[in-house]
Amino acid sequence: MKNVLKMGILFLLLASLMISCQSAVSVNRLSSDVDIDLSGSWNDTDIRLVAEALVNDSLRSSWISEFRMHNGKNPVVIVGSFLNRSSEHIDTSIIAKRYEMELINTGKVDMVADVEFRATVRDEREEQQYFASESTAKALGKEIGADYLLQGSVRTNLDQSGGTSVRTYYVSAELIDIETNKKVWVGEETIKKLIKQSKYKF
Repeated sequence: MKNVLKMGILFLLLASLMISCQSAVSVNRLSSDVDIDLSGSWNDTDIRLVAEALVNDSLRSSWISEFRMHNGKNPVVIVGSFLNRSSEHIDTSIIAKRYEMELINTGKVDMVADVEFRATVRDEREEQQYFASESTAKALGKEIGADYLLQGSVRTNLDQSGGTSVRTYYVSAELIDIETNKKVWVGEETIKKLIKQSKYKF
């Protein structure tokens, strides 16, 4: 009986100890422009830096001014696919969307809906032919054809020795003349990180 009582007390002590050792969750809201790199993996800061650098590089190129000179208007761009050819899980759609946002906010380029959203817009326009009034229904066959296609990819390279590694991300983008298949601009931004990890964890 005494042994059973001792075992019960010991069990209660262990249970209470385990409960007390469990870490509480703490959440702090941060500004979206704060740079934080916990693991060395691809993160939101990398997306911002890459998008800004590629947009600035593409705007310094002559393709926009040449198009305006020959056509008297802004070039129209559609976003294609950004492929993930890296060793990590990277949502490349965020890169494409951030690039699109940065580019259209310059006012020098017009954008049309990409493949993902274009079907939705077309479905809505089709339904309007039947369910909207004649004066408000949007006509078919009035889409603006894009002049250029934007596409790109993300690749990585890892150099590691012991607890130290260098992780390099190569983000490339290119603009292609849809009518001629000519590449009017190609750019690449590199993100390189030195990561040191201790062998001992406490």
